[in-house]
Amino acid sequence: MVLVYYHHAQQRCRSGRLPLSIRLRKKPLFASTILLTFALSAVFLFSSSDIHPQFVEDVDEMDFDDFNNETGASSYIVPNIIHYVRFNMTEYSFVDYLCLRAAFLRQRPDFVYIHTDVPHPGNGGFRGKYWDMIKMNKKLMSSIRFLRIELASEIFGQPLSRDWRVYHGSDIARIRTMMKYGGIYLDNDVLVLQNLDKYRRFEISMNWDEGDTLGSQVIVAHKNARFLSRWLDSYHDYRADIWYYNAGDLPVKAILNVHPEILHRVKGEFGADSKKSLKHFTEEGYEGWRKNDAIHLLVNHLYSVKPQDFKPLVFDEEMIQTYKFPFGQMAREVLAALNETESTL
Repeated sequence: MVLVYYHHAQQRCRSGRLPLSIRLRKKPLFASTILLTFALSAVFLFSSSDIHPQFVEDVDEMDFDDFNNETGASSYIVPNIIHYVRFNMTEYSFVDYLCLRAAFLRQRPDFVYIHTDVPHPGNGGFRGKYWDMIKMNKKLMSSIRFLRIELASEIFGQPLSRDWRVYHGSDIARIRTMMKYGGIYLDNDVLVLQNLDKYRRFEISMNWDEGDTLGSQVIVAHKNARFLSRWLDSYHDYRADIWYYNAGDLPVKAILNVHPEILHRVKGEFGADSKKSLKHFTEEGYEGWRKNDAIHLLVNHLYSVKPQDFKPLVFDEEMIQTYKFPFGQMAREVLAALNETESTL
């Protein structure tokens, strides 16, 4: 009885609703025995370090004054919703496919929100072989929600960079998206390696390595996180001519160096280090990635970093089987896990 209830409690926790009571429909003779057994067992079960905290429903208007971002909350305060932003991207690549499937497999989100300016994304707007493969997974598709979003042309009256508008616009869109919904933002080429629930107990978690800029490729945040509004406000000092000034440099210098307490600092586990990301495609036998919870693959940037090595490459499910560098092993493990999961359905 106790184990059945505990399983039920976990299932309800994942759906975002908490079980309020147990309704015993046993004979009165056995009721007291059952209640006593449950109480004693619950002490053991719920004191275990392996038990995940439950999600608190009434946290929408949470005030984070004096919140401790080192210890976090005892319950989840960040909704289990994954967000992607796709501007002018109609076709899913193999890497996009792999990252989406891995995130859904390992995070088990309640929903996946795809914010896009592509018209009718679920009805012909998104296309290609890998989008067709995504559509074949009914469970994943049932969790996907398409949300219309427009690419910004300016911020606080300042026109966005002509050359980098999509990238700078995406930087702004992710901040505004997190301020509206909260949840887990992922760049399209972020590969989730481990479940990210442990970060859902904090106001906001982002990669900020020692002596480095902020990594905006993975954001786990409550919508009322103090850093988000300050980050957006810092765009009053928008620099159109500097690639990562507003996304990573300025927020550290102007905000986090002064108030580091408003962010749960992740030192490397979100895989934002570009030098290490390059190793995943150049250093055979490199195993450092296994310590991460996620990795920003930086696939699109690799073509400009080492064009002679990467431009001839077209990643797909066939060539990845013999690809000798670490990304090959990552991909093969994801594909194997997907095959195992689908074979048990």
